[in-house]
Amino acid sequence: MNIAIFGLPGSGKTYFASQFASKINALHISSDAVRKDLLQMGHYEEQAKSIVYQTMLQLMVNANKKEQNLVLDATFNKRHIRNLFMEKARELHQQLYFIEIKADESVIRERLRHKRPDSEADFDVYLKIKKEFEQVDEDHLVLNSDKESLDEMLGRALVYINNLQDGPTGY
Repeated sequence: MNIAIFGLPGSGKTYFASQFASKINALHISSDAVRKDLLQMGHYEEQAKSIVYQTMLQLMVNANKKEQNLVLDATFNKRHIRNLFMEKARELHQQLYFIEIKADESVIRERLRHKRPDSEADFDVYLKIKKEFEQVDEDHLVLNSDKESLDEMLGRALVYINNLQDGPTGY
């Protein structure tokens, strides 16, 4: 099972993704950590982003071959990137579920004032990605990290995934 946790910088997606991965005994793959491992920090042009997403895609293939649950954590702000992951999941006969993490802009501004271990995103980066963010047409769960507790978010995500696994949906 593959779960893509996505949202804008500062939304709380990485924190949620790490906690959710732990809760469901899944491998957590963060685009920020992959970028750091690839020595791509500071490189956000399309080619560098493509390398990060292609690496995440290969890590997804490897995890699926090992029948390991996977939580992918990235902005997934472009439709073609989401499509790549959906197509690969279909090829592997695996499910891919989407969960979006949101927060009010004032909360995001405050969060991005603080240095984070793997992310260089500041409020200017947030504004740039927000402007470029392409609408998500895929069915997905939306969680608000500034309005719900972590326990509420984890509970809602578990119910969502369990309901989808029992039904015909998923990618």
